[in-house]
Amino acid sequence: MLPGPHFLVAAAILPLLASTGMLPAARAAEPQDCSAPRPGRYVVMGDGVVQDEPLARILQETWKPDGSISGVRLERRGRSYKEVAYTGRFRPLSLCRAAIERSYNNETSTSQAVLDRTGRPRYSLGTLPGVVVVSRWFDQGSNPCTASLLDGSVLSMQQGRSWRDGQWRPNAMIQQERWNAGRVEGISITSYGPSIEESTYSGSISVAADCLATVQEKDSLGVPFNYRAVVLSDGSGYLYLQTDPNEHTVGFLEHQRTTASAPGQR
Repeated sequence: MLPGPHFLVAAAILPLLASTGMLPAARAAEPQDCSAPRPGRYVVMGDGVVQDEPLARILQETWKPDGSISGVRLERRGRSYKEVAYTGRFRPLSLCRAAIERSYNNETSTSQAVLDRTGRPRYSLGTLPGVVVVSRWFDQGSNPCTASLLDGSVLSMQQGRSWRDGQWRPNAMIQQERWNAGRVEGISITSYGPSIEESTYSGSISVAADCLATVQEKDSLGVPFNYRAVVLSDGSGYLYLQTDPNEHTVGFLEHQRTTASAPGQR
């Protein structure tokens, strides 16, 4: 049977409508796979909740060519802090992703990371039930770290939680610091919701060659603050995790000499 006149008109009009954008475009092609997950040394900063309890962590780990992982985990869960070595595995997934499994203290955690075009992990998400944790990744070179990498001006913006009246209450803070030979002078402006607090502080950092560090500070009111940190070996700043039981904060403090490029990325 020959096509009727209505079919012929439609056949002529449809290409015209498509060319003018009046019809939805054809479905885009699926993204191409990127390079395989790239071995290297990374620092991972994560924040979220585990079974309704706040969790924050910093990982420094090495991805090896055989797919194995070794690292150290700095973690706050609720009001407790722990630091533990771990091992794991990574493997490629389709659509520029990697599956990650880590084992420590007879526990296993799983997550998925999205990769950039060169295969570097950039962001990841926990995939176990009851875990809502998202993480940001930073390149970490193999060079040893020293306190002098921080000399100069360092800035940050972050959110955290304070334990008040038997519950966690949100806070937010901005900071400006000046570092010199492992000593710091800074100013912080913190919002606790009903109140704003401004204070100056001073302190010091002790940095091991593996880039793990301890920071001790005291504000103008005499209140001490304690942190475990990881210095980025390219000098772009440092990541820290607060260890004081009543303050739950993880953050990245960015060195100002590197603002022309994305922090932690080369």
